[in-house]
Amino acid sequence: MTPMSPMGDDAKGLDAHEVARVTRMDVTLVWHYAELGLIIPSPEGYSEAEVAELRRVRRLHEDLGLDHAAIEIVLQMARRIRELSAEIRRLESERPAARDERDWLEGEWEDGL
Repeated sequence: MTPMSPMGDDAKGLDAHEVARVTRMDVTLVWHYAELGLIIPSPEGYSEAEVAELRRVRRLHEDLGLDHAAIEIVLQMARRIRELSAEIRRLESERPAARDERDWLEGEWEDGL
């Protein structure tokens, strides 16, 4: 286990009681957020990403005063941004290969294919 990480080295996640402790939330609130679908733990327990998501939920509610519907919208938007960012990275990584192919085709065309 790393000093900053609540998770162990194995693949098993944290249970709701452990998550409540590391996030400083009441376990009933952890269960409530799971029931609302704001956070969905895997069958193995809560992962580090899910714990981080719960911390975001707590900050959105406590610090900004957002209700659960607003939190759900914010989380959906954040997930979509992460998906789009990953897609952009994927497309950018493919771009050099496409550029090389285009340059080759242009060269062949200029040479009279």
